[in-house]
This record gives sequence, C-alpha cells and structure tokens, in this order.
Amino acid sequence: MFFFMKSAHKDDENYKKDCNTLLLKGSLLAPPVFLFSLAMNLLFAFVFKGNASPLLKALFKAFFLAAFSEEVMKYLVANKTIQNNKAKVSFLDVMAYTCIAAIGFELMEAVVYVFITNVPQILVRGITCMHGTFGLIMGYILAKQWKTDKNASPVLAILAATLIHGAYDFCLNEIVYEGAGGYIALAIAVFCLAVNIFSFFYIRKKREETYYTEPLFPEATAQTENRVGGTK
Repeated sequence: MFFFMKSAHKDDENYKKDCNTLLLKGSLLAPPVFLFSLAMNLLFAFVFKGNASPLLKALFKAFFLAAFSEEVMKYLVANKTIQNNKAKVSFLDVMAYTCIAAIGFELMEAVVYVFITNVPQILVRGITCMHGTFGLIMGYILAKQWKTDKNASPVLAILAATLIHGAYDFCLNEIVYEGAGGYIALAIAVFCLAVNIFSFFYIRKKREETYYTEPLFPEATAQTENRVGGTK
C-alpha cells in the first residue's frame, strides 16, 4: 500500500520525498503517543481515584490510551505534510498522507508485537494492515469535508478512526474476548482487509478523475501562483 500510494506522482520527486519522510515520522510516533497516553492515564486515575470498574478501565484503555492517542498523533503528523503542500495537495494525496503516516506507526508497532503476542495475531495484523485502514478512513473523511468546507474540523475523521480502532482493541480484552468480543474483533479485521482491497481499486480508478486529483485548496494554489508571478 505504501509503494502504491507513493507511485501516484511518478515525476514529482518532492512528493516521493514527502512519502518517505512521512513513513519515517510515523514510525517515530511512539514517544509522543506514550506521553499523551500517560497524561490521559494520570487524568483518569485522578478522576476515578482507583474506583473505576474493570469494564470501564478496559474501555478507557482501548478507546483513549490506545486508539485516540494514536489516531490524534497520526493525524498531526499527516496534517503537517498536508499543510506544507496545501497549494497542490489533492483529495487522493490527503488519503495517501494519512495512510502512510499510519503505516509508519504500524511498522514500529509490529516490531513490538513480535515479542508480546502470538503468531495468528501477527499474521492477522500483517495481512489486514489495520492502521493503514484507519488512515485511509481518516483521510477520506478529511478530504471529503475539505472539498466542501475548507475550514472543516478534523474531529469527525479522528473520531471515526478512533471508534473502529478502539472497538477492535476493546474486543481483544480478556473481559469481552471469550464472549462475542472475539467474533466482533475478527469481523473488524475482515472489514479492514476488505477496505484495503477496495481502496486499492478505488484509488487507482479515481486517479483518472479531476475531482480527486485537482488541488483541494484552490485558493492556496492561486496565492502561490500570484507570489511566483510577482517575483518574476
């Protein structure tokens, strides 16, 4: 998926460089994710003072300590690249940047999982590329909103990725896994795999449509052209 996204602009070396840089930055997100999770954990402990139920702790761990903290950081990294390329970034570029940032994070996380989980889960994570899926979903919602409202908030995009991510993590918790949780987690994994396969063909097709390849922020493009014209 990374190399497919990177191939979108074959003659644009800056785009390829941004993709490589974003993959690296995504893989280095562990420290900020840890600090953000630590701050939220301290807040949780202060509010509940050790009186939270096991179910509430599991929900908080899955949706906030893991999913929300990771999705926010991945968004921030991708958005910086988007803003740096605002004059030329397209609908599909936004999806590429959020997906690549997520893939970078998943590469780093995969190294950790080699030592703490079992072979079936490693294979499921590798085949489904779940973080990449969360990035694709986030990028699509962001681009769709920005297409109609340039000042649209990223909250919905982050929330959508967080809910799917958090639901999967929560279902793997021992509290719910033995019941329906295991089946729901499997369903989410299959869904992510389906989204990845569909996205490949979807993006390849949309690369031929102006709606998805034209600059997403035409006003930024015009300002850049005016500055260049003025310099000349």
